[in-house]
Amino acid sequence: MIDTEVARTFDRRSALFLTGGAILTSVLVLRMLQMQVFEHKEYLRKSENNSFRIQVNMPKRGNILSESGTIISRDTPIYRIYLIPEEADDIDSVVETVTKELNLRKKTVDRIWRTIKKQQKFQPVLITENTNWNVLAGLSAKNIPGIHIGNGFSRVYEMGPAGAQVFGYVGAPNKPVPNNPFFTSGINGLEKRFNDDMAGIPGQTVLVTNAVGRITGEDKTQFVAPIVGKDIKTTIRENAQKVLYDALAMNRAGCGVALDIENGNILAMASTPSFDANNFKTDDGEEYISSLLSDVAKPFMNKTIEGLYPPGSTFKIIVALAALESGAISPKEKVFCPGYWEYGDHKYHCWEKHGHGYVDMYGALKHSCDIYFYQLALKIGIDAIKHMALKLGLNQKYMEDVLSHEMPGIIPDRRWKEKNVGAQWVHGDTIISGIGQGFILTNCLQLAIMMARVASNKQVVPRIIYSEKKPVFKSLDLQEKNIRHVLTGLEQVTQKGGTAFGSAINVNGKKMGGKTGTSQVRSISKAERQSGVLTNEQLKWNLRNHGLFVGYAPTDKPKYAVCVIMEHAGGSGPAARATAAVMKELLK
Repeated sequence: MIDTEVARTFDRRSALFLTGGAILTSVLVLRMLQMQVFEHKEYLRKSENNSFRIQVNMPKRGNILSESGTIISRDTPIYRIYLIPEEADDIDSVVETVTKELNLRKKTVDRIWRTIKKQQKFQPVLITENTNWNVLAGLSAKNIPGIHIGNGFSRVYEMGPAGAQVFGYVGAPNKPVPNNPFFTSGINGLEKRFNDDMAGIPGQTVLVTNAVGRITGEDKTQFVAPIVGKDIKTTIRENAQKVLYDALAMNRAGCGVALDIENGNILAMASTPSFDANNFKTDDGEEYISSLLSDVAKPFMNKTIEGLYPPGSTFKIIVALAALESGAISPKEKVFCPGYWEYGDHKYHCWEKHGHGYVDMYGALKHSCDIYFYQLALKIGIDAIKHMALKLGLNQKYMEDVLSHEMPGIIPDRRWKEKNVGAQWVHGDTIISGIGQGFILTNCLQLAIMMARVASNKQVVPRIIYSEKKPVFKSLDLQEKNIRHVLTGLEQVTQKGGTAFGSAINVNGKKMGGKTGTSQVRSISKAERQSGVLTNEQLKWNLRNHGLFVGYAPTDKPKYAVCVIMEHAGGSGPAARATAAVMKELLK
Protein backbone atom coordinates (compact mmCIF):
# COMPACT_ATOMS: atom_id res chain seq x y z
CA MET A 1 0.00 0.00 0.00
CA ILE A 2 2.74 2.37 1.00
CA ASP A 3 4.92 1.42 -1.96
CA THR A 4 2.11 2.11 -4.44
CA GLU A 5 1.47 5.63 -3.00
CA VAL A 6 5.16 6.53 -3.11
CA ALA A 7 5.41 5.43 -6.69
CA ARG A 8 2.49 7.58 -7.73
CA THR A 9 3.94 10.65 -5.97
CA PHE A 10 7.32 10.10 -7.64
CA ASP A 11 5.71 9.85 -11.08
CA ARG A 12 3.85 13.15 -10.63
CA ARG A 13 7.00 15.03 -9.49
CA SER A 14 9.05 13.58 -12.30
CA ALA A 15 6.46 14.72 -14.81
CA LEU A 16 6.55 18.25 -13.36
CA PHE A 17 10.35 18.40 -13.46
CA LEU A 18 10.47 17.08 -16.98
CA THR A 19 7.84 19.55 -18.16
CA GLY A 20 9.59 22.50 -16.46
CA GLY A 21 12.92 21.41 -17.82
CA ALA A 22 11.50 21.13 -21.32
CA ILE A 23 10.03 24.62 -21.10
CA LEU A 24 13.30 26.18 -19.81
CA THR A 25 15.30 24.36 -22.43
CA SER A 26 12.96 25.62 -25.12
CA VAL A 27 13.36 29.22 -23.90
CA LEU A 28 17.16 28.93 -23.83
CA VAL A 29 17.21 27.38 -27.28
CA LEU A 30 14.96 30.11 -28.67
CA ARG A 31 17.13 32.84 -27.05
CA MET A 32 20.31 31.26 -28.40
CA LEU A 33 18.68 31.03 -31.80
CA GLN A 34 17.74 34.71 -31.63
CA MET A 35 21.24 35.80 -30.56
CA GLN A 36 23.19 33.56 -32.93
CA VAL A 37 21.00 33.82 -36.00
CA PHE A 38 18.83 36.93 -35.92
CA GLU A 39 21.09 39.24 -33.84
CA HIS A 40 24.42 37.77 -34.95
CA LYS A 41 25.54 40.82 -37.00
CA GLU A 42 24.75 43.31 -34.24
CA TYR A 43 26.73 41.40 -31.60
CA LEU A 44 29.57 40.85 -34.05
CA ARG A 45 29.71 44.60 -34.70
CA LYS A 46 29.76 45.35 -30.98
CA SER A 47 32.42 42.74 -30.41
CA GLU A 48 34.67 44.07 -33.15
CA ASN A 49 34.22 47.78 -32.45
CA ASN A 50 34.10 47.91 -28.70
CA SER A 51 36.28 45.14 -27.35
CA PHE A 52 39.58 47.00 -27.67
CA ARG A 53 40.77 50.57 -28.15
CA ILE A 54 44.29 51.41 -29.26
CA GLN A 55 45.85 54.37 -27.48
CA VAL A 56 49.03 55.69 -29.12
CA ASN A 57 51.74 56.61 -26.62
CA MET A 58 53.81 59.43 -28.07
CA PRO A 59 57.55 59.43 -27.44
CA LYS A 60 59.44 62.40 -26.09
CA ARG A 61 60.87 64.34 -29.04
CA GLY A 62 64.63 64.72 -29.25
CA ASN A 63 66.30 67.97 -28.27
CA ILE A 64 68.08 70.51 -30.44
CA LEU A 65 71.40 71.33 -28.79
CA SER A 66 73.96 74.10 -29.07
CA GLU A 67 77.67 73.59 -29.74
CA SER A 68 78.29 73.15 -25.99
CA GLY A 69 75.35 70.78 -25.50
CA THR A 70 72.97 73.37 -24.03
CA ILE A 71 69.34 72.67 -24.91
CA ILE A 72 67.83 75.02 -27.49
CA SER A 73 64.52 73.24 -28.16
CA ARG A 74 63.01 70.53 -25.94
CA ASP A 75 59.84 68.67 -25.00
CA THR A 76 58.25 69.21 -21.60
CA PRO A 77 55.52 66.93 -20.11
CA ILE A 78 52.07 68.49 -19.96
CA TYR A 79 48.50 67.62 -19.00
CA ARG A 80 45.79 68.73 -21.39
CA ILE A 81 42.03 68.92 -21.09
CA TYR A 82 40.05 68.27 -24.25
CA LEU A 83 36.47 67.76 -25.35
CA ILE A 84 35.03 65.21 -27.78
CA PRO A 85 31.73 66.85 -28.88
CA GLU A 86 29.90 63.69 -29.94
CA GLU A 87 30.29 62.24 -26.43
CA ALA A 88 28.67 65.25 -24.75
CA ASP A 89 24.97 65.00 -23.84
CA ASP A 90 24.53 68.77 -23.99
CA ILE A 91 27.47 70.54 -25.62
CA ASP A 92 26.35 74.00 -24.48
CA SER A 93 26.12 72.86 -20.89
CA VAL A 94 29.52 71.16 -21.04
CA VAL A 95 31.27 74.24 -22.42
CA GLU A 96 29.53 76.41 -19.85
CA THR A 97 30.64 74.10 -17.02
CA VAL A 98 34.31 73.92 -18.03
CA THR A 99 34.35 77.68 -18.61
CA LYS A 100 33.26 78.21 -15.03
CA GLU A 101 35.46 75.49 -13.52
CA LEU A 102 38.60 76.62 -15.34
CA ASN A 103 37.82 80.34 -15.32
CA LEU A 104 38.40 80.53 -19.07
CA ARG A 105 38.77 83.84 -20.88
CA LYS A 106 36.14 84.84 -23.43
CA LYS A 107 38.81 84.66 -26.13
CA THR A 108 39.50 81.03 -25.20
CA VAL A 109 35.81 80.14 -25.20
CA ASP A 110 35.38 81.75 -28.62
CA ARG A 111 38.29 79.69 -29.91
CA ILE A 112 36.71 76.50 -28.52
CA TRP A 113 33.40 77.22 -30.26
CA ARG A 114 35.15 78.01 -33.56
CA THR A 115 36.95 74.69 -33.38
CA ILE A 116 33.77 72.78 -32.51
CA LYS A 117 31.98 74.23 -35.52
CA LYS A 118 34.72 73.60 -38.07
CA GLN A 119 35.76 70.09 -37.00
CA GLN A 120 34.07 66.71 -37.18
CA LYS A 121 32.20 65.87 -33.99
CA PHE A 122 34.47 62.95 -33.17
CA GLN A 123 37.61 65.11 -33.32
CA PRO A 124 38.90 66.41 -29.99
CA VAL A 125 38.81 70.10 -29.15
CA LEU A 126 41.62 71.37 -26.96
CA ILE A 127 40.31 73.21 -23.93
CA THR A 128 43.60 74.02 -22.20
CA GLU A 129 47.13 72.77 -21.69
CA ASN A 130 49.55 72.88 -18.75
CA THR A 131 46.76 72.80 -16.18
CA ASN A 132 47.84 72.20 -12.58
CA TRP A 133 47.10 68.87 -10.93
CA ASN A 134 44.51 70.14 -8.43
CA VAL A 135 42.34 71.55 -11.23
CA LEU A 136 42.72 68.34 -13.22
CA ALA A 137 41.73 66.18 -10.28
CA GLY A 138 38.71 68.33 -9.50
CA LEU A 139 37.47 68.32 -13.08
CA SER A 140 38.06 64.58 -13.46
CA ALA A 141 35.97 63.88 -10.32
CA LYS A 142 32.95 65.61 -11.87
CA ASN A 143 32.91 63.03 -14.68
CA ILE A 144 31.56 65.48 -17.28
CA PRO A 145 30.47 63.64 -20.46
CA GLY A 146 32.82 64.32 -23.37
CA ILE A 147 35.62 65.84 -21.24
CA HIS A 148 38.92 63.95 -21.23
CA ILE A 149 42.23 64.48 -19.50
CA GLY A 150 45.37 63.32 -21.22
CA ASN A 151 49.09 63.74 -20.89
CA GLY A 152 51.62 64.47 -23.57
CA PHE A 153 54.42 66.85 -24.46
CA SER A 154 54.70 70.48 -25.45
CA ARG A 155 57.67 71.98 -27.29
CA VAL A 156 59.67 74.67 -25.50
CA TYR A 157 61.98 77.00 -27.44
CA GLU A 158 64.62 78.16 -24.97
CA MET A 159 66.04 80.94 -27.15
CA GLY A 160 62.65 82.38 -28.10
CA PRO A 161 62.96 84.51 -31.24
CA ALA A 162 66.77 84.31 -31.44
CA GLY A 163 67.25 82.06 -34.47
CA ALA A 164 63.65 80.84 -34.63
CA GLN A 165 63.80 80.59 -38.45
CA VAL A 166 66.86 78.32 -38.16
CA PHE A 167 65.70 76.00 -35.39
CA GLY A 168 62.10 75.93 -36.60
CA TYR A 169 59.01 74.82 -34.69
CA VAL A 170 56.51 71.96 -34.55
CA GLY A 171 52.79 71.88 -35.28
CA ALA A 172 50.00 69.65 -36.50
CA PRO A 173 51.03 67.45 -39.45
CA ASN A 174 49.32 67.72 -42.83
CA LYS A 175 47.62 64.35 -42.31
CA PRO A 176 46.10 63.56 -38.87
CA VAL A 177 47.62 60.60 -37.02
CA PRO A 178 45.00 57.93 -36.12
CA ASN A 179 44.31 57.58 -32.39
CA ASN A 180 46.52 60.56 -31.57
CA PRO A 181 44.97 63.93 -32.39
CA PHE A 182 47.78 65.84 -30.66
CA PHE A 183 50.66 64.38 -32.67
CA THR A 184 53.08 67.09 -33.84
CA SER A 185 55.62 67.29 -36.63
CA GLY A 186 58.42 69.68 -37.60
CA ILE A 187 57.05 72.56 -39.68
CA ASN A 188 60.23 74.38 -40.73
CA GLY A 189 63.92 74.80 -39.97
CA LEU A 190 65.92 72.04 -38.31
CA GLU A 191 62.73 70.72 -36.66
CA LYS A 192 61.42 69.87 -40.12
CA ARG A 193 64.65 68.63 -41.69
CA PHE A 194 65.43 66.22 -38.83
CA ASN A 195 61.85 65.38 -37.90
CA ASP A 196 62.24 61.66 -38.59
CA ASP A 197 65.25 61.47 -36.27
CA MET A 198 63.84 63.63 -33.47
CA ALA A 199 60.24 62.33 -33.54
CA GLY A 200 61.10 58.96 -32.06
CA ILE A 201 58.85 55.88 -32.42
CA PRO A 202 55.33 55.83 -30.87
CA GLY A 203 54.28 53.03 -28.55
CA GLN A 204 50.79 51.76 -27.76
CA THR A 205 48.46 50.82 -24.95
CA VAL A 206 45.56 48.45 -25.72
CA LEU A 207 42.51 49.44 -23.67
CA VAL A 208 39.75 46.86 -23.04
CA THR A 209 36.24 48.28 -23.35
CA ASN A 210 32.74 46.95 -22.84
CA ALA A 211 29.88 47.01 -25.35
CA VAL A 212 29.05 50.63 -24.63
CA GLY A 213 32.65 51.74 -24.97
CA ARG A 214 33.54 52.16 -21.29
CA ILE A 215 37.17 51.31 -20.50
CA THR A 216 37.35 48.28 -18.22
CA GLY A 217 41.09 47.61 -18.21
CA GLU A 218 44.28 47.16 -20.24
CA ASP A 219 45.67 44.26 -22.21
CA LYS A 220 49.19 44.48 -20.81
CA THR A 221 50.45 41.74 -23.08
CA GLN A 222 50.14 44.12 -26.04
CA PHE A 223 51.76 47.18 -24.41
CA VAL A 224 54.57 48.73 -26.49
CA ALA A 225 56.76 51.40 -24.92
CA PRO A 226 57.59 54.50 -27.02
CA ILE A 227 61.19 55.12 -28.08
CA VAL A 228 62.57 58.59 -27.35
CA GLY A 229 63.72 60.66 -30.35
CA LYS A 230 67.35 61.45 -31.08
CA ASP A 231 69.01 64.72 -30.14
CA ILE A 232 70.41 66.98 -32.87
CA LYS A 233 73.57 68.89 -31.97
CA THR A 234 74.26 72.10 -33.85
CA THR A 235 77.34 74.29 -34.21
CA ILE A 236 75.49 77.30 -32.78
CA ARG A 237 77.35 79.09 -29.98
CA GLU A 238 74.59 80.20 -27.64
CA ASN A 239 76.01 83.52 -26.39
CA ALA A 240 77.09 84.62 -29.87
CA GLN A 241 73.60 83.78 -31.17
CA LYS A 242 71.99 85.96 -28.51
CA VAL A 243 74.36 88.87 -29.13
CA LEU A 244 73.78 88.70 -32.88
CA TYR A 245 70.00 88.60 -32.50
CA ASP A 246 69.95 91.48 -30.01
CA ALA A 247 72.11 93.59 -32.33
CA LEU A 248 69.88 92.83 -35.32
CA ALA A 249 66.74 93.58 -33.33
CA MET A 250 67.87 97.19 -32.96
CA ASN A 251 67.00 97.59 -36.65
CA ARG A 252 63.58 96.81 -38.11
CA ALA A 253 64.84 94.03 -40.38
CA GLY A 254 68.09 92.27 -41.23
CA CYS A 255 70.19 89.16 -40.90
CA GLY A 256 73.61 87.98 -39.83
CA VAL A 257 75.96 85.00 -39.88
CA ALA A 258 79.11 84.23 -37.88
CA LEU A 259 81.52 81.51 -39.03
CA ASP A 260 84.49 79.67 -37.56
CA ILE A 261 87.00 79.95 -40.42
CA GLU A 262 88.96 76.88 -39.36
CA ASN A 263 86.11 74.34 -39.58
CA GLY A 264 83.23 76.17 -41.26
CA ASN A 265 81.00 75.93 -38.18
CA ILE A 266 78.12 78.39 -38.22
CA LEU A 267 78.38 79.91 -34.74
CA ALA A 268 75.44 82.27 -35.11
CA MET A 269 72.68 82.70 -37.69
CA ALA A 270 69.73 85.03 -37.18
CA SER A 271 67.08 87.07 -38.99
CA THR A 272 64.84 89.92 -37.91
CA PRO A 273 62.04 90.50 -37.38
CA SER A 274 61.61 87.09 -35.83
CA PHE A 275 58.93 85.21 -33.88
CA ASP A 276 58.58 83.32 -30.62
CA ALA A 277 56.97 79.94 -31.23
CA ASN A 278 56.32 79.65 -27.47
CA ASN A 279 53.43 82.06 -28.08
CA PHE A 280 51.70 79.96 -30.72
CA LYS A 281 49.62 77.92 -28.24
CA THR A 282 48.67 80.72 -25.89
CA ASP A 283 45.19 82.26 -25.75
CA ASP A 284 46.46 85.00 -28.05
CA GLY A 285 48.21 82.55 -30.37
CA GLU A 286 45.92 82.94 -33.38
CA GLU A 287 46.17 86.74 -33.31
CA TYR A 288 49.93 86.52 -32.85
CA ILE A 289 50.39 84.26 -35.87
CA SER A 290 48.08 86.46 -37.94
CA SER A 291 50.18 89.52 -37.13
CA LEU A 292 53.34 87.69 -38.20
CA LEU A 293 51.83 86.63 -41.52
CA SER A 294 50.77 90.20 -42.31
CA ASP A 295 54.15 91.75 -41.50
CA VAL A 296 55.77 93.01 -44.74
CA ALA A 297 59.21 92.46 -43.16
CA LYS A 298 58.58 88.66 -43.32
CA PRO A 299 59.33 87.26 -39.83
CA PHE A 300 59.14 83.61 -40.94
CA MET A 301 61.82 84.09 -43.61
CA ASN A 302 65.38 82.94 -42.90
CA LYS A 303 66.96 85.91 -44.63
CA THR A 304 70.51 84.63 -44.19
CA ILE A 305 69.93 82.17 -47.03
CA GLU A 306 66.56 83.18 -48.51
CA GLY A 307 67.12 86.93 -48.75
CA LEU A 308 68.96 88.29 -51.80
CA TYR A 309 70.67 91.67 -51.66
CA PRO A 310 73.03 93.73 -53.83
CA PRO A 311 76.36 93.31 -52.00
CA GLY A 312 77.29 96.95 -52.51
CA SER A 313 80.86 97.88 -51.63
CA THR A 314 81.56 94.55 -49.88
CA PHE A 315 81.92 93.26 -53.46
CA LYS A 316 84.98 95.50 -53.91
CA ILE A 317 86.99 92.81 -52.10
CA ILE A 318 86.32 90.49 -55.04
CA VAL A 319 87.17 93.12 -57.66
CA ALA A 320 90.41 93.98 -55.86
CA LEU A 321 91.54 90.34 -55.66
CA ALA A 322 90.55 89.66 -59.27
CA ALA A 323 92.63 92.66 -60.43
CA LEU A 324 95.66 91.66 -58.36
CA GLU A 325 95.53 88.04 -59.51
CA SER A 326 95.30 89.11 -63.15
CA GLY A 327 98.29 91.44 -62.76
CA ALA A 328 96.24 94.32 -64.15
CA ILE A 329 97.24 96.69 -61.35
CA SER A 330 99.75 97.19 -58.56
CA PRO A 331 98.29 97.81 -55.08
CA LYS A 332 100.23 101.08 -54.91
CA GLU A 333 99.07 102.35 -58.31
CA LYS A 334 96.89 105.41 -57.81
CA VAL A 335 93.65 106.63 -59.38
CA PHE A 336 92.31 110.19 -59.07
CA CYS A 337 88.78 110.57 -57.66
CA PRO A 338 87.21 114.04 -58.03
CA GLY A 339 83.80 112.70 -56.97
CA TYR A 340 82.68 111.56 -60.41
CA TRP A 341 83.95 109.87 -63.57
CA GLU A 342 82.73 110.52 -67.07
CA TYR A 343 82.81 107.58 -69.44
CA GLY A 344 81.09 107.74 -72.81
CA ASP A 345 77.92 109.74 -72.42
CA HIS A 346 77.41 108.75 -68.78
CA LYS A 347 78.60 110.32 -65.54
CA TYR A 348 79.38 107.87 -62.71
CA HIS A 349 79.33 109.30 -59.20
CA CYS A 350 81.30 108.42 -56.08
CA TRP A 351 79.46 108.22 -52.76
CA GLU A 352 81.81 110.98 -51.56
CA LYS A 353 80.49 114.02 -53.43
CA HIS A 354 83.79 115.94 -53.30
CA GLY A 355 85.92 112.90 -54.12
CA HIS A 356 88.87 111.15 -52.43
CA GLY A 357 91.69 112.64 -54.48
CA TYR A 358 94.47 110.21 -55.40
CA VAL A 359 93.98 106.74 -53.88
CA ASP A 360 95.80 103.42 -54.21
CA MET A 361 94.17 100.06 -53.49
CA TYR A 362 94.66 100.35 -49.74
CA GLY A 363 93.08 103.79 -49.67
CA ALA A 364 90.30 102.75 -52.06
CA LEU A 365 89.31 99.90 -49.71
CA LYS A 366 89.78 102.05 -46.63
CA HIS A 367 87.57 104.87 -47.91
CA SER A 368 85.44 102.68 -50.25
CA CYS A 369 86.16 104.87 -53.29
CA ASP A 370 83.66 104.12 -56.07
CA ILE A 371 85.66 105.81 -58.84
CA TYR A 372 88.67 103.56 -58.20
CA PHE A 373 86.56 100.41 -58.54
CA TYR A 374 84.56 101.67 -61.53
CA GLN A 375 87.79 101.98 -63.47
CA LEU A 376 89.29 98.80 -62.07
CA ALA A 377 86.24 96.74 -63.06
CA LEU A 378 86.31 98.08 -66.61
CA LYS A 379 90.03 97.34 -66.81
CA ILE A 380 89.77 93.63 -65.91
CA GLY A 381 86.31 92.87 -67.36
CA ILE A 382 83.25 91.03 -66.09
CA ASP A 383 84.59 87.54 -66.81
CA ALA A 384 87.53 87.97 -64.41
CA ILE A 385 85.20 89.42 -61.79
CA LYS A 386 82.73 86.55 -62.09
CA HIS A 387 85.51 83.96 -61.93
CA MET A 388 86.75 85.41 -58.64
CA ALA A 389 83.23 85.76 -57.25
CA LEU A 390 82.54 82.07 -57.83
CA LYS A 391 85.94 81.13 -56.41
CA LEU A 392 85.13 83.02 -53.24
CA GLY A 393 81.79 81.26 -52.78
CA LEU A 394 79.09 83.46 -54.30
CA ASN A 395 76.23 82.15 -56.46
CA GLN A 396 76.26 78.77 -54.69
CA LYS A 397 74.02 76.78 -52.34
CA TYR A 398 75.46 75.37 -49.13
CA MET A 399 72.54 74.50 -46.83
CA GLU A 400 69.93 72.90 -49.09
CA ASP A 401 70.39 69.51 -47.37
CA VAL A 402 69.68 71.10 -43.99
CA LEU A 403 67.58 74.26 -44.40
CA SER A 404 64.89 74.99 -47.00
CA HIS A 405 64.48 77.74 -49.58
CA GLU A 406 68.14 78.69 -50.00
CA MET A 407 68.63 81.15 -52.86
CA PRO A 408 71.86 81.07 -54.92
CA GLY A 409 71.78 84.69 -56.06
CA ILE A 410 73.09 86.14 -59.32
CA ILE A 411 76.60 86.80 -60.61
CA PRO A 412 75.89 88.07 -64.14
CA ASP A 413 77.90 88.00 -67.33
CA ARG A 414 77.18 88.49 -71.04
CA ARG A 415 75.33 85.22 -71.51
CA TRP A 416 73.24 85.73 -68.39
CA LYS A 417 72.04 89.15 -69.53
CA GLU A 418 71.20 87.97 -73.04
CA LYS A 419 69.21 85.04 -71.63
CA ASN A 420 67.43 86.81 -68.76
CA VAL A 421 67.16 90.42 -69.91
CA GLY A 422 67.20 89.98 -73.67
CA ALA A 423 69.87 92.62 -74.19
CA GLN A 424 73.61 92.76 -74.83
CA TRP A 425 76.14 93.39 -72.10
CA VAL A 426 77.61 96.90 -72.21
CA HIS A 427 80.55 98.63 -70.54
CA GLY A 428 78.17 100.34 -68.12
CA ASP A 429 77.14 96.93 -66.76
CA THR A 430 80.76 96.09 -65.99
CA ILE A 431 81.42 99.48 -64.43
CA ILE A 432 78.47 99.33 -62.05
CA SER A 433 79.32 95.71 -61.15
CA GLY A 434 82.62 97.04 -59.81
CA ILE A 435 80.80 98.42 -56.75
CA GLY A 436 78.43 95.48 -56.27
CA GLN A 437 75.40 97.04 -57.92
CA GLY A 438 73.55 96.32 -61.16
CA PHE A 439 72.34 92.74 -61.55
CA ILE A 440 74.46 91.24 -58.75
CA LEU A 441 72.56 89.58 -55.89
CA THR A 442 73.97 87.60 -52.97
CA ASN A 443 72.82 86.33 -49.60
CA CYS A 444 74.27 86.90 -46.16
CA LEU A 445 75.78 83.42 -45.77
CA GLN A 446 77.62 83.74 -49.08
CA LEU A 447 79.19 87.03 -48.04
CA ALA A 448 80.34 85.50 -44.74
CA ILE A 449 81.89 82.64 -46.70
CA MET A 450 83.56 85.14 -49.06
CA MET A 451 85.15 86.86 -46.06
CA ALA A 452 86.24 83.53 -44.55
CA ARG A 453 87.85 82.41 -47.81
CA VAL A 454 89.70 85.67 -48.34
CA ALA A 455 90.97 85.64 -44.75
CA SER A 456 92.21 82.03 -45.00
CA ASN A 457 92.92 81.47 -48.71
CA LYS A 458 91.01 78.22 -48.28
CA GLN A 459 87.78 76.84 -49.72
CA VAL A 460 85.79 77.19 -46.50
CA VAL A 461 82.43 75.36 -46.57
CA PRO A 462 79.84 76.06 -43.84
CA ARG A 463 78.06 73.53 -41.66
CA ILE A 464 75.48 73.84 -38.90
CA ILE A 465 75.32 70.23 -37.65
CA TYR A 466 78.11 69.57 -35.19
CA SER A 467 80.81 67.00 -35.90
CA GLU A 468 83.98 66.13 -34.00
CA LYS A 469 85.70 65.58 -37.31
CA LYS A 470 87.52 68.67 -38.51
CA PRO A 471 87.20 69.17 -42.27
CA VAL A 472 90.22 69.73 -44.47
CA PHE A 473 89.58 72.64 -46.82
CA LYS A 474 91.37 72.87 -50.14
CA SER A 475 93.55 75.86 -50.91
CA LEU A 476 92.12 78.56 -53.20
CA ASP A 477 95.60 78.87 -54.71
CA LEU A 478 95.49 82.65 -54.58
CA GLN A 479 98.83 84.39 -54.24
CA GLU A 480 99.51 85.03 -50.57
CA LYS A 481 100.93 88.48 -51.31
CA ASN A 482 97.65 89.47 -52.96
CA ILE A 483 95.67 88.18 -49.97
CA ARG A 484 97.90 90.29 -47.72
CA HIS A 485 97.37 93.40 -49.86
CA VAL A 486 93.59 93.11 -49.59
CA LEU A 487 93.61 92.31 -45.85
CA THR A 488 95.84 95.31 -45.25
CA GLY A 489 93.22 97.54 -46.86
CA LEU A 490 90.43 95.88 -44.84
CA GLU A 491 92.33 96.37 -41.61
CA GLN A 492 92.56 100.09 -42.35
CA VAL A 493 88.76 100.24 -42.76
CA THR A 494 88.37 99.82 -38.99
CA GLN A 495 91.77 100.63 -37.52
CA LYS A 496 93.12 103.55 -39.57
CA GLY A 497 90.24 106.01 -39.89
CA GLY A 498 88.34 104.14 -42.58
CA THR A 499 84.60 103.89 -43.22
CA ALA A 500 84.08 101.71 -40.10
CA PHE A 501 86.56 103.40 -37.77
CA GLY A 502 83.78 103.95 -35.25
CA SER A 503 83.30 100.18 -34.94
CA ALA A 504 86.92 99.29 -34.23
CA ILE A 505 87.45 96.73 -31.47
CA ASN A 506 90.41 95.60 -29.40
CA VAL A 507 89.90 92.51 -27.24
CA ASN A 508 93.16 91.81 -25.44
CA GLY A 509 95.08 92.99 -28.48
CA LYS A 510 92.86 91.17 -30.96
CA LYS A 511 91.47 93.49 -33.64
CA MET A 512 88.94 93.28 -36.47
CA GLY A 513 89.22 94.14 -40.16
CA GLY A 514 86.39 94.30 -42.66
CA LYS A 515 84.51 96.12 -45.38
CA THR A 516 81.47 98.34 -45.29
CA GLY A 517 78.79 98.26 -47.93
CA THR A 518 75.76 100.35 -48.85
CA SER A 519 73.45 99.03 -51.53
CA GLN A 520 70.87 101.21 -53.21
CA VAL A 521 67.35 99.91 -53.69
CA ARG A 522 66.32 102.80 -55.95
CA SER A 523 67.82 104.78 -58.82
CA ILE A 524 68.78 108.41 -58.32
CA SER A 525 67.80 110.51 -61.33
CA LYS A 526 69.86 113.29 -62.87
CA ALA A 527 67.19 115.80 -61.91
CA GLU A 528 67.35 114.70 -58.27
CA ARG A 529 71.14 115.08 -58.24
CA GLN A 530 70.83 118.59 -59.58
CA SER A 531 68.11 119.59 -57.13
CA GLY A 532 69.63 117.74 -54.19
CA VAL A 533 69.62 114.01 -53.43
CA LEU A 534 67.09 113.07 -50.78
CA THR A 535 68.54 111.77 -47.53
CA ASN A 536 67.51 108.35 -46.27
CA GLU A 537 65.59 110.02 -43.44
CA GLN A 538 63.46 111.80 -46.05
CA LEU A 539 62.56 108.54 -47.80
CA LYS A 540 60.03 105.88 -46.92
CA TRP A 541 61.58 102.98 -45.00
CA ASN A 542 61.41 100.55 -47.94
CA LEU A 543 63.27 103.01 -50.22
CA ARG A 544 66.26 103.53 -47.93
CA ASN A 545 69.62 101.92 -48.65
CA HIS A 546 70.63 98.60 -47.14
CA GLY A 547 73.68 98.65 -44.86
CA LEU A 548 76.22 95.80 -44.92
CA PHE A 549 79.45 94.83 -43.20
CA VAL A 550 81.74 91.82 -43.57
CA GLY A 551 84.45 91.39 -40.96
CA TYR A 552 87.17 89.01 -39.81
CA ALA A 553 89.24 88.70 -36.63
CA PRO A 554 91.84 88.57 -35.27
CA THR A 555 93.63 90.47 -38.01
CA ASP A 556 96.98 88.74 -37.33
CA LYS A 557 95.56 85.21 -37.45
CA PRO A 558 91.95 85.14 -38.73
CA LYS A 559 89.68 82.78 -36.81
CA TYR A 560 86.18 84.24 -37.29
CA ALA A 561 84.22 85.77 -40.18
CA VAL A 562 80.96 87.68 -39.75
CA CYS A 563 78.49 89.26 -42.15
CA VAL A 564 75.60 91.49 -41.11
CA ILE A 565 73.00 93.04 -43.39
CA MET A 566 70.67 95.72 -42.04
CA GLU A 567 67.71 96.25 -44.36
CA HIS A 568 66.95 99.88 -45.21
CA ALA A 569 69.23 101.11 -42.42
CA GLY A 570 70.40 103.97 -44.64
CA GLY A 571 74.10 103.22 -44.25
CA SER A 572 76.60 100.63 -43.08
CA GLY A 573 77.04 101.97 -39.53
CA PRO A 574 74.45 99.74 -37.79
CA ALA A 575 75.75 96.64 -39.60
CA ALA A 576 79.36 97.44 -38.62
CA ARG A 577 78.39 97.98 -34.97
CA ALA A 578 76.44 94.71 -34.90
CA THR A 579 79.40 92.85 -36.38
CA ALA A 580 81.71 94.39 -33.78
CA ALA A 581 79.40 93.26 -30.97
CA VAL A 582 79.37 89.66 -32.21
CA MET A 583 83.11 89.65 -32.82
CA LYS A 584 83.78 90.88 -29.26
CA GLU A 585 81.75 87.97 -27.91
CA LEU A 586 83.62 85.47 -30.09
CA LEU A 587 87.03 86.85 -29.13
CA LYS A 588 86.45 86.65 -25.35
